[in-house]
Amino acid sequence: MKKADPNSPIPAEEAIRRSWERCAANGLRNNEHLPDGILPRSSLADRLEGNARLVAYAQPIMEHLHQQIARSSSTILLADDAGMILRAVGDADFAERAARVALQPGVSWAECTMGTNAIGTALAEQRPMAVIGTDHFLERNRFLTCVATPIHGPAGGVLGILDISTSAQLSQIHAQALIQTTAEIIENRLIESLPEAAVTIRFHPQAEALASPLEGLAVFNEAGEMLACNRRGETLLGIGDSRKERPAFSRIFETRWTTLLDHALSSSLRPTLLCAHGGREFAARVQAGRLQALRPVAASAPDMPAARRGVTLEDLDLGDQTVASAVRRARRIVGLDIPLLIQGETGTGKEVFAQAFHHSSPRRDGPFVAINCAAIPANLIEAELFGYRAGAYTGARGEGARGKLREAHGGTLFLDEIGDMPLRLQAVLLRVLETRRVTPLGGGPEEAIDLALVCASHRPLKTLCETGEFRPDLYFRLSAMSLALPTLRERSDIEALARRILRDESPDRPLRLAAATLDVIRRHQWPGNIRELKNVLRLATAMLGPDEATITPDHLPHDLIDAGETRPTTQSLRAAETRLVEETVARHAGNISAAARELGITRTTLYRKLRRG
Repeated sequence: MKKADPNSPIPAEEAIRRSWERCAANGLRNNEHLPDGILPRSSLADRLEGNARLVAYAQPIMEHLHQQIARSSSTILLADDAGMILRAVGDADFAERAARVALQPGVSWAECTMGTNAIGTALAEQRPMAVIGTDHFLERNRFLTCVATPIHGPAGGVLGILDISTSAQLSQIHAQALIQTTAEIIENRLIESLPEAAVTIRFHPQAEALASPLEGLAVFNEAGEMLACNRRGETLLGIGDSRKERPAFSRIFETRWTTLLDHALSSSLRPTLLCAHGGREFAARVQAGRLQALRPVAASAPDMPAARRGVTLEDLDLGDQTVASAVRRARRIVGLDIPLLIQGETGTGKEVFAQAFHHSSPRRDGPFVAINCAAIPANLIEAELFGYRAGAYTGARGEGARGKLREAHGGTLFLDEIGDMPLRLQAVLLRVLETRRVTPLGGGPEEAIDLALVCASHRPLKTLCETGEFRPDLYFRLSAMSLALPTLRERSDIEALARRILRDESPDRPLRLAAATLDVIRRHQWPGNIRELKNVLRLATAMLGPDEATITPDHLPHDLIDAGETRPTTQSLRAAETRLVEETVARHAGNISAAARELGITRTTLYRKLRRG
């Protein structure tokens, strides 16, 4: 083992010695063959889902870090709190060498599996680690030079590990500084995106240090209670580990809390002066954008049709397991600054799901703004999204336009068919997602935006990345929480869904579906999915007479009845009818009147069908 670098801030030698002792105690051998550490794809997917917030904020920052050390034959790795690698961003030449020792997503690099290594040892030691060459316990890993540091969560504890691994010579001090700064940026993003954060304060004794890695960051709830503070903020305020003790605003600062709120709501872009107890003063920028989102919302009547009170995620769960899973996953990021990506065939209800996500979030009182990227000419999408000044281009409206991004401020922006967005505009959208600021076409002042982003596509974006039609960096930015909606023919809750649609279409007129109608609905393949079903039921409702309340097959479109590759024979139809009649009578325990009402026929007709069967 090498001696510790005297210039290194990390006393590595003692930590490496302890790690080797742990490896030996665990029964590892230096020349051990590569273990089978790769998880099944479903297990990796579960890990990614469980760490959705961490991945969402770390991915773009990892890409930026890699740009700084590009062409150094290296990779940037993100692992979870058990050492499982979740994401990798790096050079193709090094990725091939790394794959030989399973240094890739889906593999655990915990010490007990991979011996002394930067990821596993940083987890075991709970601190930054550099493991270089022969410091690695296993011989097969000794071509690696690795530096890693823990990423701490806002509430304390280690969320994951950020790592730089390379086969080239790397300045240990430079790499440690880079990885540490990058981890702090990720921690800051996690802190400022806390869903319950009402006020965010950035502060430093020198105004010039604001908006730099040197600034302190603290978030508070509406009552002035601290929710989290970054490492530099703890040092500047002298409060120790704020994750163990979270002092209220009034215990730190002499400035009144109400005075700070007034400043934030009136001129949050202008720095203000914060006076702390003991005479210390800080320049500060205060953001109070989430205060509006915390206003109480009037509860909707539980029996009010979903279409009237706004569909929520809870309304979408009608019993199908795939839909229930999608709802459950989406609930995990409600109120968080994490994009939602919805994929599925045309007509499967992607926009309805996006609206439900919006109505279930703290932004429910804000606008829901939708734009179909496939329905707008490519040369006009940028103007639609970003807005424009008067005269910005030929044909522009004289008064200009705000654009969908600014219209969605405080609410949710839904980008449907984002796979059809031009590549040039994808790069601009990626920049906006990073900066959260918009400049209209034709120039003008840059404007901050605060919105939730939901995207949808009927084309698989991962495949589009492989064909060069979609930017991989934008895909990774959008896909932290990705879910797929099933086709209607795959859903097990089609009957419940049909009844829900019928209630929403005719909220003031109770309507029923005859058993024969439900049988037609079950057998149809529904190539148009939910959109086709809605149109069919809308037409059937229009075909009802003023005194009719039951939709029978006679009210359905004829092509729906005749659809299918093979028409059933008269004999098979009669057998199906007999089976349906007998099942309906049995379900009503022999009550002929009730069975006839459900079937939409008279009792005499029902008796005749029973005798014939």
